[in-house]
Amino acid sequence: MNQSRGTILIIDDDLALQTVLEYALRSEGYDVVLASDGQEGLHRIKQLVPSLVISDIMMPNMDGVEVFHHLKDRLQNDGIPIIFMTALSRKPWFADLEAEGAVIIQKPFEVDRLVDIINITLGG
Repeated sequence: MNQSRGTILIIDDDLALQTVLEYALRSEGYDVVLASDGQEGLHRIKQLVPSLVISDIMMPNMDGVEVFHHLKDRLQNDGIPIIFMTALSRKPWFADLEAEGAVIIQKPFEVDRLVDIINITLGG
């Protein structure tokens, strides 16, 4: 068995997208942990130190922006990048998230492109 390239936490309420991303990232050698909304994502991150977090912005219970604000200090202190996926058209407040270190990718996107961004971000 090959050594893991790191653990990626995916927070998204879209099960089909979770499944596609999980498959693509596992085939690249990453361990993947899934959460279906922001609250579950916060719970999961208490139990692990991911290499990277991918989160949708629009989700029930707690959206991705709220998750980011809860996690921002920990993510930045530990050097953990966060990538947001969104179907929203570009909003003025996206710049605030990007200034705080987040990467924002518009949906729909090519999964291979996201995997390339992750590999570059994580130095592989």
